[in-house]
This record gives sequence, C-alpha cells and structure tokens, in this order.
Amino acid sequence: MFEGTNIQLRGFELEDAATIIKYYNDLDVRRFLDHPFPLSLQDAEQWIRNTWETSKKGKAYFFAIALKETNQLIGTCGLFALNRINRKAELMIVIYNKKYWGKGFGTEAIRLLLNYGFKQLNLNRILLFTHDDNTRAQHIYEKIGFKPGGKRRQASYFEGAYHDLLLYDLLASEFQE
Repeated sequence: MFEGTNIQLRGFELEDAATIIKYYNDLDVRRFLDHPFPLSLQDAEQWIRNTWETSKKGKAYFFAIALKETNQLIGTCGLFALNRINRKAELMIVIYNKKYWGKGFGTEAIRLLLNYGFKQLNLNRILLFTHDDNTRAQHIYEKIGFKPGGKRRQASYFEGAYHDLLLYDLLASEFQE
C-alpha cells in the first residue's frame, strides 16, 4: 500500500467490484476510457482477478485509489505494458466517483504511482494517452510535468465521433515528487 496525504493506493478486493460497476457504468466516467460498454458484476470481478495475475507475473500493476480515512474506493490507477528492457510503462487512471472529481485526488494518485514506477520499478519513461477533448486531464498531466509527445489521429470512436488520442510522457530525470 502507498499512502499520500488524502488517499492510498491499495490492492483490489473482490468486494470492490460492486463499487466499480456502480460508478464505471456512468457514461460520463466511461467517456474517456475507450471502453464504451457497461460492465457486469462478473466482468468487474474477473478484471480484479486479472489484476492479481498480471501483478504476480510482473506485467502490470493496478491499484485501487481509496480515501485514506475511510478506505472508500474512488478510482483505479495502474502501470501496464511494462517493457523491462526499455524501462517504460503506460499509465492509466480513472476517478470513478464524480463527487471526487476536481479535488486533487487524481493528481495525488498519479504522483504516488509515478514514485512507485520510477523509484521502485526503476522505470525511465512513463507514458499515457488521453482524448483530445479531455482538457481537465491534460491540465493535470502538464501540471505534474508530463510533456506532450504526439497524437494518434482519430484513434478513438465515441458517441458518433472520432477523437485523437494525445500522447504524454515523463522521464525519470524530469520527475519531482
């Protein structure tokens, strides 16, 4: 478990599946996730089991973002597509519960995750993709120190429109806790 000021990054429990589907199935939450379909309870439970397996194999590390005081699940973050030779990984984050949007919890979670990736996994580069119209996320990534690095044109289709996916990355030498 990794603790910040207001949140902790912890492993998933199967009981988290009910909370995941409660919020994940909100279209506003799924809008930027490239997964337009709702999840069932069984889907969420299987996804949790998959996170355990990929962690054991060292292929990806996913964490529940939980409030420090209550352990309430509010989101998910992780590092995946790990490449140990080139020392890089891709980052994902979602705050499921909209009540906690815009309050700094995502920023805190990303900083904890970056610290883990750079200091414990010895990564050199962490990258991510975000939708071109997700300006709130772009602001956060740039505030943390991520640099724009290109785009995948019309790579995502949602609600009748194509969107570019913007690439951001951060090097270990640029990271400041």
